[in-house]
Order: sequence, then structure tokens, then C-alpha cells
Amino acid sequence: MVVQTVAGVHTIEKRYLRAAANFGVSRADAVPSSGPFRLCCRRLSSAWRIGLGVAWLVVVAAEMIALRSGLGYLIIDSRNAGNRYDLVIAGMIIIGLIGLLLDGLMRLLEGLRVVRWRYAH
Repeated sequence: MVVQTVAGVHTIEKRYLRAAANFGVSRADAVPSSGPFRLCCRRLSSAWRIGLGVAWLVVVAAEMIALRSGLGYLIIDSRNAGNRYDLVIAGMIIIGLIGLLLDGLMRLLEGLRVVRWRYAH
């Protein structure tokens, strides 16, 4: 995610920054409003969505390996203790629904007008 953000900011053409400086706009205010930064914003929001999905995956995987609670543990424990495949499937469905919810929330956040890194229209 950080690499995507840095790459996006570095793609801003210098002429936009010089033009902003001519009008007395600070560099910090010029970067979000410049055209190429909108591309960076797409990368940033996509990187955050992907990062959130990977974080959710890692949490569930860690629960499967190291913890004695959580959805990951429920799946492993249900499989090992009596082959309760109904609980395994239920855990998988809940994990998927939470993942969809997290992605949906990120998409809503991207669409807000007050969020500077939303998609440009």
C-alpha cells in the first residue's frame, strides 16, 4: 500500500506544482487537487481495499494456527472434533460475508464527497 501511494505521488508532473506555486498555493494543498494525483487516489483507495482484504485473510489464518477463539479456530476445531462440516461451512460463509461487508464499506468510503482520495468523476 505504501509503495502504491509513493508511486502515485511521484507521478505528479512538476508543471502542476510550479503552477500552484505561482498562485501562492502551498505544495501540500496543490498535490490533492492536481489532475495526475487523481490517478494516485485510485491507486491509494485500491491499495487500501486490497490491504484490508489481506488483513482479514491474515486474521482468520492466524486464528486457525495460534488462537483458541475466532472463526478460524471454529473451522479447524469443528473439522477435527467430530467432523462437524455444517459448522465448517457456516464459518466459511460468515468469513465471506464479513469480507464482503468490509469491501462494501471501503467502496462507500471511496464514494464520499468529503474523502479526498475518492475516485475522480
